[in-house]
Formats: sequence, structure tokens, C-alpha cells
Amino acid sequence: MPETELIFFYGTLMLPYPTLEHLGVENMLVYQGWDRVSGRLYSLGRYPALTLEPGSVRGQVFEMSDPKAMAVLDGFEHFFPGDPDNSEYLRKLIPLTGREASAWVYVFNRSTEGLTLIPGGDWAAHQGPALEWDDFFDSRTVE
Repeated sequence: MPETELIFFYGTLMLPYPTLEHLGVENMLVYQGWDRVSGRLYSLGRYPALTLEPGSVRGQVFEMSDPKAMAVLDGFEHFFPGDPDNSEYLRKLIPLTGREASAWVYVFNRSTEGLTLIPGGDWAAHQGPALEWDDFFDSRTVE
């Protein structure tokens, strides 16, 4: 694990989306700014999927001030550390491109066949403000 635990969000966990507040972890994370990681971004409709294919994905970096946040985020992302085969995402430590650090990133653990590639790897630019948050939260229950 890195000396300072960093986590990289590229979708609905970014600010100003209300997801971190909805999950109750907004006070467990400290915003560190924008950065990029290597990868490709696909649309799953209401949220994106990052893969480790060649490309670049834009997102936000946070420092974890409370390690309890990780379990909540893992549940939200349907990452089950003891059962990776049934996890929708895997959590991997990936180098950031704009600073000399690595961050935890949720990487899609399914096929991308038939999914729409998000040009430029920027979910915020792709999605805009039109997401209906109540419907989104209903679709992403924490297990």
C-alpha cells in the first residue's frame, strides 16, 4: 500500500456529484485535484467502466483520511476482495500520470463488448449534469 492512501475516481464518485455524501464518506476523503491514469473509459449507461487498455482517463484524486471509507467504497463498486470472480470491479493500485504517486482505482471486471467508448476518457464531460441522482442511487445499492 502507498505511504499516503490515494484513491482515483473517474465517474459518479467525483465532485460535484453527490455520491460521496450519499455514501457518508465525504468527510473521510480529502480532495487532491485532477489527474489521469492510463486506461480506457466505457459507458455503462448511468456510470462508467475503466479498463486497463491503452489510453488516458481523467478523474479526481482523493487522500483517504479514514481507512473505513475503503470498505464503503468497495461495497458501492461491487468489489468483493475475497471473491474477485463475482466482483463487478477490482481495486488496483495504478500510477497517476500527473504526479509521482499511485492511487487505488476501480477497474471494470467484465467484458466491454458492445459498450460505448467515451472519447477522451472524461466521464464528467460525457455525462454533463443530466443524471437523475435518485434513480442512480436506487440502481447502485451497496452490498
